[in-house]
Amino acid sequence: MKVLLCTPYLETPDVVSSGIGTWARNIMAYNRKTGNGIDIVPVSFDRHTHIEEYTVGGFKRYYSGIKEVGKCVINAIGKIQTEKPDTIHICTSGNLGFIKDIILTRAAHRNGIKSIVHLHFGRVPNIIKDKGFEYRLLKKLLDMADKVVVIDRKTFQVLSELHYQHIIYIPNPVSDTFLQEIEKQEGQTIRKHKSAVFLGHVVPTKGVLELVEGCCQVSGISLRIIGKCTDDMKEKLLSLASKREGGKWLDVVGEIPFAQVTKELLEADTFIFPSYTEAFPNVILEAMACGCAIASSNVGAIPEILDCEGETAGICFNPQNAGEVAHAVNALYKDDAYRTKLTEKAKEKVYGIYTTEKIWPQLLNLWR
Repeated sequence: MKVLLCTPYLETPDVVSSGIGTWARNIMAYNRKTGNGIDIVPVSFDRHTHIEEYTVGGFKRYYSGIKEVGKCVINAIGKIQTEKPDTIHICTSGNLGFIKDIILTRAAHRNGIKSIVHLHFGRVPNIIKDKGFEYRLLKKLLDMADKVVVIDRKTFQVLSELHYQHIIYIPNPVSDTFLQEIEKQEGQTIRKHKSAVFLGHVVPTKGVLELVEGCCQVSGISLRIIGKCTDDMKEKLLSLASKREGGKWLDVVGEIPFAQVTKELLEADTFIFPSYTEAFPNVILEAMACGCAIASSNVGAIPEILDCEGETAGICFNPQNAGEVAHAVNALYKDDAYRTKLTEKAKEKVYGIYTTEKIWPQLLNLWR
């Protein structure tokens, strides 16, 4: 069985990191380790140009995207013809990326190859509701693909209600590499009380301004913000933090190595993630696996991961609201026993549902 995997997957300084890339590297590594007779042939759809979200009009973003992705599409079509795979597995984050997905799906069918489209985002319900240009592209793609993989149950439900019969729900797993790093470092770190951490790209849409404003209202908490951050944003965050204790409780760390990320999560007792929009963020699973109490915005698949309405493994709140951040974090620290119960349930869920070992059989069945 040969699978042509069209996805970001490179891990080099010259490419833009992505959650899809993390997923792909993890899956390919697990396939090599297990030797299940699946020959995965990767085709890089990595971006080498990072365009900040505030690009005026988005022109530079679209131009660079068309230029880079166009080369990848040509390469993938060439691989379809030379590698002659049994299946093409296309990972997508939507938007104009649907155009390349449609081109690849059509090319696969012309060569008698089955197609799988993997929706690595959770905006589908909104896309369908808006009925805009992205919806028309999505509908065309859904009608063309042999199988469609979704990563959250809400998307699965919405598409099922539209009578699509070829939709498969497969959540993302936490990477084996990360779990191995936890095993390596556990016992060498000490968890600090009232120590919170945020991991991610430090931009407004990740809710970092509300994060600092909210934590200003939580007495005694310290916060470390980790991730790529401009000097201007760092200045804004430190200015907001100065409203309490002169801002000494906040540390804007910047980017750090992989092993240090694990150490930070093992030392913090709380992970706060107030992002405005997400799909299936790996960092939530990583924080759960490290034993952090989780307070996160209720976007994308996060409520499903934390199961906020069932056996709760964390606290969810509405995004873009500093008061809700403060309320959620205060709730975590109000009762030590409650916080401990959440962390125990979180670790149980990660190791019981979201490991590659648990997810892998579903992918094998899909490809076969």
